Amino acid sequence: MRTIAGKSLIDFTILAAQHSNYADNVYISSDDATILEHARTLGAIGIARPDEFASDTASAIAVVEHFLSMLPDTLLQEDPYIVYLQPTSPLRTSHHIDDALEQMLAAKGQSLVSVSEVQKSPFKMFTLDEKGRLQSLFDEKLSNARRQDLPEVFAPNGAIYVFRASEFKSRGGFPSNGSIPFVMNTEDSLDIDTEDDICRAEIILGGK
Repeated sequence: MRTIAGKSLIDFTILAAQHSNYADNVYISSDDATILEHARTLGAIGIARPDEFASDTASAIAVVEHFLSMLPDTLLQEDPYIVYLQPTSPLRTSHHIDDALEQMLAAKGQSLVSVSEVQKSPFKMFTLDEKGRLQSLFDEKLSNARRQDLPEVFAPNGAIYVFRASEFKSRGGFPSNGSIPFVMNTEDSLDIDTEDDICRAEIILGGK
């Protein structure tokens, strides 16, 4: 409910989903009555989340599993696509959602993950051994290679996940290997986690 650029943080995600050309319904899962009521005033369907799925240690997998258990059997039998949107991505818009879905369907994919390119290659990173000495995370030759000669690397930015309900259940979580990548730029990939992130979001949204 934190206000950013004149709107509650969750509003950006609700409105992005509602303005998508492909969303049949927009659901909000929360254990907080204020958030659920606010979401309903915007036209979203509220799903009350039990406390065990709302703690700091609860996983996103458990949240989605509970959500799927609340859907009507008739809907689950249709094996719908689920578009999972975290409310901490205010710069992800309906255009991103629609472009991602169109890209996935054009590629005949069944799942998609939004990503951004990693600037620091993990091929150049190290772990520490039992003596506290550096050890290359991958082959030592890669840690000495030019960055231009290393493979492009992408990381999920948390903005968009798309999957079939049945595939989520069969894999026991979010499908990733074999998913279609939806590449977003660094600015639109901003994930709200700290006060500094909120300031950055307000600056970017103010500029837009």
